[in-house]
Amino acid sequence: MKTPVIVKDTPTEDAELFEAIKSGRHELLDELYVRHREAFLTYAQRQLYATEDDAADCFQDAVIAFYKNIVSGRLTELTCGIRTYLFAIGKRLVYRKNQKRHREVTSDPDAGIGLGNDPANELDMSLLNKFEDDHRKALLAGALGQLGDTCQQLLTLFYYHRYPIESIQNTLNLSSPGATRIKKMRCLDQLKKILSPQS
Repeated sequence: MKTPVIVKDTPTEDAELFEAIKSGRHELLDELYVRHREAFLTYAQRQLYATEDDAADCFQDAVIAFYKNIVSGRLTELTCGIRTYLFAIGKRLVYRKNQKRHREVTSDPDAGIGLGNDPANELDMSLLNKFEDDHRKALLAGALGQLGDTCQQLLTLFYYHRYPIESIQNTLNLSSPGATRIKKMRCLDQLKKILSPQS
């Protein structure tokens, strides 16, 4: 029987944990996620001006990126603590999200010229937004239909019904929350490829 590896911040424990994950102990990603999540959320909200949702998404993506870098062989040894590594990735992801949001706000050519003062224009904009939303939903539904059953269920439960990862794990009989997060990432990658075949 495998003995549990306790996640600590000391370099020795980090090295042991890193080697354990490298050797296939993927369930330890859950421990990493739980141990460092709150600290990252606090840091991202206070220092990087992230929303709580953005901070949580970015930290989850950082843990997945850490796992992908280990599995792909890009990360073969630790040159810093795991927490430092996760925070560095998470910080970069938060910056990207903030930049994207800033571009979306400032790239609106009608922003700040009084468009919202005219009720007729507001109605036109709401109809246009609804049409664009309906079009996106139709594209998304078509792409979802091309995924396998498990991916369809997982993405629908997570994004549409807002199920927590643990509930999805139980519903779909997946091995652990970490495995469920990784499966979600892979399903999203498939969906992106279907939606962007040219890239």
